[in-house]
Amino acid sequence: MNNITHTQKLWNSYAARTRAEPHIDHLLGKYKSEEFINIVKEWTDDLEHKKILKTDLNEEAYGADEILFSFFNDMSQVFALDISKEIVKKAYERQIDKHSNHHYINADVRDLPFQNNAFDLILSTSTLDHFIFVNDFKQSLVELKRILKPKGQMIIALNNAYNLNFYLMLKIQRILGLKSYPVQFYSLKTLQRICAEVGLFMQAADYIVHIISPINSILLLLRRSIFKDNADAIARKCILLFKWLGGKKISRCLTGWFIVVKCVK
Repeated sequence: MNNITHTQKLWNSYAARTRAEPHIDHLLGKYKSEEFINIVKEWTDDLEHKKILKTDLNEEAYGADEILFSFFNDMSQVFALDISKEIVKKAYERQIDKHSNHHYINADVRDLPFQNNAFDLILSTSTLDHFIFVNDFKQSLVELKRILKPKGQMIIALNNAYNLNFYLMLKIQRILGLKSYPVQFYSLKTLQRICAEVGLFMQAADYIVHIISPINSILLLLRRSIFKDNADAIARKCILLFKWLGGKKISRCLTGWFIVVKCVK
């Protein structure tokens, strides 16, 4: 079995499980979506009439943390891909309900079916941190650079290596078999080195989505319990805490779920 086929089977299996169990609490998902949308607004110019690519569709398929419906819904030149046919199918079904007109395709980010210099903006929301080997990460960056227009922008979010709370929780979940897919973490220094190796220039960096583990898992369990009527109130108070943590410039690198960077060719 080749590497791409193995990865497709892994994510199709994940999609089958996610149909029965959401990956994120819906209020935390909205907070996460707002964090990504805010960084895109801060780092990009007018996106009207621009060609945009998102590198996975997991959020659009299953979560309240979707971005395309909330922010790019009126833009016809939006493309998104996923290696899982099941995830692409589910995202397409949801976009019909949202009255969107995006272009969703089944593809591997390491071998993209697009021409050179095709996109003005590429948005990668925690896609490239799910490879086992760093060479796959680099290969993906090379492909994304190839299809990015000159002066185009690439915004990449990856699991934050400085967030020890999140790091330990995910590693424990992997050991216990609760996470079936690979999970990698990256520091700013490592990202700077890798981007330089593939010929990308990093213009900005930040830390976003300050969710403390395991609050998401607790809320998902709470919503299935007899205390489900209290879940919204608890979630809203947690989000206030997360936003407060995100406002602390000195420590935000330690609490951000993701490190996010903006790159150009």
